[in-house]
Amino acid sequence: MHEWSIAEGVVRTVLAYAEERGIAKVEEVVVSVGELSQLDLEIMREALSMFSGGTLLEGAKFVFVIERAKFKCSRCGATWGFDEVRDSVEKEVGVRVSDVEGGEDLPLHYLPELVYAYTKCPRCGSRDFEVVGGLGVKIVSCLLYTSDAADDGESVDLGGRRII
Repeated sequence: MHEWSIAEGVVRTVLAYAEERGIAKVEEVVVSVGELSQLDLEIMREALSMFSGGTLLEGAKFVFVIERAKFKCSRCGATWGFDEVRDSVEKEVGVRVSDVEGGEDLPLHYLPELVYAYTKCPRCGSRDFEVVGGLGVKIVSCLLYTSDAADDGESVDLGGRRII
């Protein structure tokens, strides 16, 4: 499950940033998740919680913002979204993969790179396109407390809070 390794990377990155700057507590982390990453956000949330335990991130709220996938044809300039890709992959592959819980997914969930093999422009049919949105995982912002602001958990001086 790649959710665990991605969660570990998010936690390590935020901790490194906070520790370098003398941050006392991390309250919230906003994470952009590309639609093509096909992450299970419940597993991701569980992994983030586990990796955060005993650190400045313990108890932090993780907010996920989904970045919709967007494709652009290099030939005609048309743009389209993941729904069209999902439909074309299902048509071309004609198979769904069973997961361990008995559900079914398109192979795209397990190999997102398949999008390049099974996708074409819905307007002109070209396979020459680029993915212009919806890839990867990015830390968008963090709500951090400096050491003087973290001293009083009830009434925090806004001067001690930082959104980065």
